[in-house]
Amino acid sequence: MSAGWIAGDVRARGLASEPSDVAASVASATNLSAGIAVLGQARWIRDIDAATTVAASQRAVFETLLWRLRVIAGWLPSEGVETIRSCVAWFEIRNIEDRLAYFVGAPATVPYELGRLGIISRALGVTSSGEDIRRLMAASAWGDPGGADAYRIRIWLRRMWHQRAREASPQLRVWSDAAAWLLAVRERTAGRSGADLLARTPPSLPSSWKWASVDWAGPDLWRAEERWWIQVREEGLRLLHTPIGTPGPALGAITTLASSARRIATALEIAAGVRGGGIDAAD
Repeated sequence: MSAGWIAGDVRARGLASEPSDVAASVASATNLSAGIAVLGQARWIRDIDAATTVAASQRAVFETLLWRLRVIAGWLPSEGVETIRSCVAWFEIRNIEDRLAYFVGAPATVPYELGRLGIISRALGVTSSGEDIRRLMAASAWGDPGGADAYRIRIWLRRMWHQRAREASPQLRVWSDAAAWLLAVRERTAGRSGADLLARTPPSLPSSWKWASVDWAGPDLWRAEERWWIQVREEGLRLLHTPIGTPGPALGAITTLASSARRIATALEIAAGVRGGGIDAAD
């Protein structure tokens, strides 16, 4: 048992514990405002007055997710911080892609605040082109994407995210290998050029994940992606309850919180009438 992990594990369990299925409560709300009120009570949205649309409320949920992950990182030893940093890279990817979209006419967005978990997010505000972003990436842990067009940068970010995650922990290696393969299949099915950057051949996965390494197609690929989330959530919940003082509870909390945020984002669409059915159907 490591004293460096104990405080972080305890904090992680506390932040990941939910008294009830928040997503189900939001999905069963009579309208979007009622769903947002549920999230305010559950502390998934801090400022409910600013969350006036589905997009704004979803953004607020993901900001809360990021804040909770940053809190957990503040209590963990260095190896735990690196695990969280590898997961939080999703938010930096969003910041970079939002900036690329701004270059071609999309509205400017407030970037996610990653603090010390970020790599180049703080410098994105002074960029004015894909070339600027490429230079930032090349001088950082992201590496040179080999081109400045938006698609090349997007695929390279996912390639490097995969590599960082798989090196951070054995469990993340399995999850990220499965995810990279599914994304590569998606790109290959769509006839896009970035598939081989993500994965040329099926990964070697444990028996419980062998299903992910086939060549999915059509609606089956969408179902495989959803199955990925379901299985990661189940494994994360088990990790959450492994012994305190080990990496398991913190990683379980990261996974549980991320999955919850994703389900809540879907539940908000259900509450607003944008998506039909209930949370069980969405699951």
